Amino acid sequence: MRVLTLTPFYPTASDDAAGCFTAEPLPALQKLGVRSHVIAVEAFYRAGEKPNPFSPPASWVRYPCLPGGIGLASAGALLHASLVSKVRRIHESEPFDLIHAHAALPCGHAASLLSRELSIPLVVTVHGLDAYFTRQVQGIAGRWCERVARFVYRSAARVIGISSKVVDRVAAAASGPVRMKVIYNGVDCERFHPAAD
Repeated sequence: MRVLTLTPFYPTASDDAAGCFTAEPLPALQKLGVRSHVIAVEAFYRAGEKPNPFSPPASWVRYPCLPGGIGLASAGALLHASLVSKVRRIHESEPFDLIHAHAALPCGHAASLLSRELSIPLVVTVHGLDAYFTRQVQGIAGRWCERVARFVYRSAARVIGISSKVVDRVAAAASGPVRMKVIYNGVDCERFHPAAD
């Protein structure tokens, strides 16, 4: 199986914990026959992070968008425009079986447009804060974000939430039929466990 992963969360040279939940499962998935092509995205107005040399390789793409709430609502469409020709070329030479997007905005929106255009199923993982973006983006921009997120949730073959609370929030935001599943973040119990006492 070949998966295209779009994510704003990926380890960088200055922060190896940023997006570790995206990068760390990739070697284990590869052993199971799942090959991932990761595209880590960053808004053009951010600092321009360097990749973390110890993480699985990713293509880094900077995309145009407006800062703030208005920027969040339109960022997925602008990200799609930045990615579509590149993804189409890769897909023609080595087809993808699945698109996995982290967060509805901007990656989920861009991925839903790619999914529709290339007829590839889409899975979206919602991590938490991205389920509650309307608390950060108010007014017209917040309603626009809600509308775009609802489109993403309904377009996905599956929406994965990291907790039942996140899944409940997505269900309320989707206000319609959405196929959802809770998959908790994992932990290495050999390394992290309660002390004997």
